[in-house]
Amino acid sequence: MTTLLNPEQLLDYENVTAEQALQAIEASITRYQQGIQRVIAHQALLPTWDDLVLAVDALDADLQGTFYSFVPMFGRDAQWAAVINETYKQVDHCFKDKLKNAQLHELYSRLADSAIGQNLDRRKKATLAYILQDYELGGVHLSSDQQTRLQQIEKQLGELQGQFQSNFRDSVESLSVHVTDERQLQGISAYHRTQMREKAQAASLPGWLIICDQANYTTVLKHAQERVLREQIYRAYKTRGVSDDPARDNGAVIQTIAQLREEKAHLLGFENYVQLSLQTKSIGTEEDLQALLTGLEAHIRPVMDASNKQLEPVAAAQGIDTIRPWDIEYLHALGRSDSSLTDALMQEYFPFERVLTALIDLARCLFGVELQEIDAPKVWHGSVSAFKVIKDHANLGYLYLDALQHEYKAPDTVQTISYWHRRVDAEGRFHGAVAAVFSDIPPGADDLPPLLDHLALKKLFHEFGHALHTLLAQTNNHLLSDPRRLGNDGVEVVAKLFECWVWNADYLASISSHYQSGQSLGSAQLQALLTQLQADSVRVCADNLSLALLDIDLHLSPADGRNLSQRVEENHERTGQLPLAGFEQPLHGFDYLVAGYDAGFFAYLWAEVHAWDLFSRFEAAGLRDARVGRALLEALFAPAASRRLSQSVEAFLGRPVDMTRFLKWNGLT
Repeated sequence: MTTLLNPEQLLDYENVTAEQALQAIEASITRYQQGIQRVIAHQALLPTWDDLVLAVDALDADLQGTFYSFVPMFGRDAQWAAVINETYKQVDHCFKDKLKNAQLHELYSRLADSAIGQNLDRRKKATLAYILQDYELGGVHLSSDQQTRLQQIEKQLGELQGQFQSNFRDSVESLSVHVTDERQLQGISAYHRTQMREKAQAASLPGWLIICDQANYTTVLKHAQERVLREQIYRAYKTRGVSDDPARDNGAVIQTIAQLREEKAHLLGFENYVQLSLQTKSIGTEEDLQALLTGLEAHIRPVMDASNKQLEPVAAAQGIDTIRPWDIEYLHALGRSDSSLTDALMQEYFPFERVLTALIDLARCLFGVELQEIDAPKVWHGSVSAFKVIKDHANLGYLYLDALQHEYKAPDTVQTISYWHRRVDAEGRFHGAVAAVFSDIPPGADDLPPLLDHLALKKLFHEFGHALHTLLAQTNNHLLSDPRRLGNDGVEVVAKLFECWVWNADYLASISSHYQSGQSLGSAQLQALLTQLQADSVRVCADNLSLALLDIDLHLSPADGRNLSQRVEENHERTGQLPLAGFEQPLHGFDYLVAGYDAGFFAYLWAEVHAWDLFSRFEAAGLRDARVGRALLEALFAPAASRRLSQSVEAFLGRPVDMTRFLKWNGLT
């Protein structure tokens, strides 16, 4: 690995090959396995913090960082995909196998129970508590036969989750809609039509090609005047992962996954998989989760009923007798008061480079952090940028930004990957964090730069929040510096918080700059548009709530006799939405359930409740207020996973979290 990584743990992506990646990851796996055995042998008499906890922490960091450093190359070609897929299984097995190692668990337990362990500081005790919980949930106390079955289940789950993702990716491409008559695209902005035309050209097709991703789905359903086109896109999007070929259909796959997860939960002593999942979440107990979901359900149903009634006269004016799901967003847009500023026009004022400058400025104003762009090492695509992260003249780590859609990136690739986490090793050497932000902003076309609509702004700010959460931790070991230790719900709080900035008209006006003239938008213009866009939030909330209910329903009782379609219909109806068309299969394309958000999709709603409450301090003091920014840094970012998220939130707010701001913003009061 020393020939591939520079001293600051950055990879030369331009020159690395798939064969080198395979060798590097396999070498890290060997170091990991041999290192674990050395630790067990050397710590048998007297386990210590440095030579047990920090030694294994370093091995964990090396294996995670080595593997994930190569993940951006996944879409380069079939060879790269094969290397990443195969080595992921091996790396995952290493981490799971460690948690079944009774000798290593016994060493951690002895340290925790010893006089040394009892006198460790709060953060070290928190680290040990996480580790011992990992072993409990990893099945270290199971009998030999039970461990064998658990390993079989985990192997099956890994294979099925990979199959689900493969089926899903293939279906997104195959369900693209090809348009040859431009009249079908009436209502869709010229900018979006240009992107669709370039997609068709790349596929050697005439006309326009609409990829079945979230951005196109949202655009077409809201703006396309052609009802047939709206239905085409809706059908394609809502049947992703569906196939007549049983081997490529995700229905049986997700059903089997849910049942295997339930069996795993039972093996580990839990009544259901939801209980198991909540052990590593921030929300608390199953009762706390149900209180959130049923509380939101009670608030949202009457609001959705009123919203649905408002569509009836609009539909009648359009000659639509029966409102279908693909009509809803279009009719709501028609029913609003006219605004001189549309979402399509707004994006002309938010070229990517201007938005990036604004993000860098926001980090500097709030947290005193400088993002300095660097030229080397080489990145994995020409559109990717790399930054050194500086605070108080110290280098905290590095940030990669892969924000634009390109030929090596799958549609809907919006995520943040943390390669390395901040830590100080047993010899006192500092190791900085490295994170990579991915988004799916369409590249510029026809001499236009990449332009961001409001959805694209939300995605980019969201992922930037994730990256800062990793980069600004002030804990000193790999485990505690990983925000994911707060659970899916906890880790989404900061990301959702950063979305709040793009809902503020004054802030957006201050960072706007037309890509040609440089002219800014006025706050009043933006507020009128944001008010219209905000009216959509209740339906977004209802849709997310129905998916969260569906997720929990599936994982509470996967074998109760109901099929997937019944579950979909029942949980959709609970949120007051208009009836489905009957062919929708959202579970087939619900990739969150195989990407770590299983029994955890509620995280986005729970995090948004916290985000709006946290943001209220900035609304009161100023959205660039350094004093409040530093308070957020100290209360939420610096502790990382060293204490419960509720404690960090209360430290910042001076009180427990309150749902009032969230409910008001969504029009649910």
